[in-house]
Amino acid sequence: MHESEKCKPIGLYNKLEVFFSDMKVLSVFLLLLVTHTLGAKHTKGCGTKADVVFLLDSSGSVGSSNWQIMLKFVQDVINIFTIGKDDVQVGVDVFSAGASTPIKLNSYYSKTQLMNAVKGIAYSGGGTATNIGISHMTTTSFSSSYGSRSNVPKIGIVVTDGKSNSKSATLSAVNATKSAGILLFAIGIGSSIDSSELKGIANDPDSDFYFTVNDFKALKSIESSLASKACTIFTPRPTGCNAGADLVFLVDNSGSVGSTNFQTTLKFMSDIVDGLDIGKDKFQVGVVTFHTPVKAEFNLDKYQSKKDIKNAIMSIKYEGGGTNTGAAIKYLHSTSFSHASGHRPGHPMIGILITDGYSSNKAQTREEARNARLKGIKMFSIGVGSSVDATEIQSVASEPKSQFVFTAANFNLLKSIKTLVLSKACEACWGKTDLVFVLEDSCHVGKQNFQKMLDIVEDLVQEVPVGKGNVQVGVNTFRCTASTEFQVGKYKKGKDIIRAVNQIKYTGGKVNTGKAIEYTRKNSFPGSRTKAKKMMVILTNGSDKGLSKTLGEAQKAKNSGIKVMVIGIGSHTNQELFKEMATEPYNKYVFSDSSFDPLRNMRDVLIQRKCSA
Repeated sequence: MHESEKCKPIGLYNKLEVFFSDMKVLSVFLLLLVTHTLGAKHTKGCGTKADVVFLLDSSGSVGSSNWQIMLKFVQDVINIFTIGKDDVQVGVDVFSAGASTPIKLNSYYSKTQLMNAVKGIAYSGGGTATNIGISHMTTTSFSSSYGSRSNVPKIGIVVTDGKSNSKSATLSAVNATKSAGILLFAIGIGSSIDSSELKGIANDPDSDFYFTVNDFKALKSIESSLASKACTIFTPRPTGCNAGADLVFLVDNSGSVGSTNFQTTLKFMSDIVDGLDIGKDKFQVGVVTFHTPVKAEFNLDKYQSKKDIKNAIMSIKYEGGGTNTGAAIKYLHSTSFSHASGHRPGHPMIGILITDGYSSNKAQTREEARNARLKGIKMFSIGVGSSVDATEIQSVASEPKSQFVFTAANFNLLKSIKTLVLSKACEACWGKTDLVFVLEDSCHVGKQNFQKMLDIVEDLVQEVPVGKGNVQVGVNTFRCTASTEFQVGKYKKGKDIIRAVNQIKYTGGKVNTGKAIEYTRKNSFPGSRTKAKKMMVILTNGSDKGLSKTLGEAQKAKNSGIKVMVIGIGSHTNQELFKEMATEPYNKYVFSDSSFDPLRNMRDVLIQRKCSA
């Protein structure tokens, strides 16, 4: 609902407007925190670790002249990266009727030598077997023997001018690539491309991972943007998954697994632990194995260091026997996540099932998995090999299945899904959260800086798992009155939230922060979900003079169980006021800065704070 009464502008605050207009404007686009000047200057590369493979269409429709333009495009993008053994590695694959790797990831650590090698790649001509190219890239170019490194982002950049020989085969190959944790960019050239096929190749959102140009010469126009977006993907985040959660591995130790495969499973678990921040106030990890009996190898509170957990995991013995999955899941929800076993009340509960076969009692497995989910446990299900009952592992997992079900063709390929599983496990720390952004829309802020507020909201939404069982987002704006732009839970997908955020218009007017907090408390949270965390993030200039009303309403919000975070914007913010408004401790819930742009750097901090809110 929008306000029934329009505010009359109270005039321009000249000094404030001059301050805002003089600020350096950086274009924030979705997750992209790197500007186009990165590509334009070429003086500062993207200097963090990543493995990047270009997959180039060398089919007959390209032609030798356009092939040279494509190679020049690849060279120019490479020139933006910092190339090196401990920085960005680049490989190049080509495909037509078949696929080959003229440049491996570990072929060159000199930018000059790499660019010269790219220049010399021969044009072949032939069909457009995109599926063969993508499969080759996944299984060969991103293998350790070709120089691919563990624990670094893996990015494939597909460049093509036409439709593939088989769209269905291409999309099937793409699914395997994405399951291996490889991020895909798709670049379509000319009028003969199949846009739906290319969008299927590209990761979401399309606005980040999908590019089109009218002809080969126009590739030049997207060099900076592509490099910028790729750099953003592998810009280092804080190491580990920082939010607290209790995680229990539920591991099949039955006869069908075998001793060698069981050791591979243990290594996979150890690698997952490597990506978590372990500690009393962070992640706790437990392990339960099952065959005919069920056994707790160690409980959640047994070890408080990463080293001890990894050593304990690698010491687990292989047993053999039946596949008593149902009894194992029952033990998980009734015992592993009990206070006696070290579960911390209020912390998210995550179960990760790893199995290679059918359970001995499917009905019990389904029923106990349902009981686990009803108790609030996020259930991941990993099926390994060809003997897995796909329907059964789907029935174990939480919703949406696409986020909680993983498969690997064999135990050696478990490592290919490690990054993806770790990412989803970290996302699960959110649990149910109803998150409302409250944005000051007054004349004190100005149109340009209001847009930057929207950019911050958009950026944060990109980082959180939006959905019925996860985070739901609402946005309110305020000036002399407050209004709801959209309610919590209206949109079920992040891209729909972002679209709605981009439609919010700046109005201007006087400011009444207290009324905005009151409005949000009364109108945005009454329909909140059972056991969902409630959080209000206020972005304000802090210029409102009605302090008594503001502080009183902030206290009412906190008394009602809403976590209040305040972000002060501009050079005249009142840090002490924000501390009184916000939830304690202040270093977790109050941010202020003398200028607006650095607030973008608070994104990761905000996400971590909300996970532990």
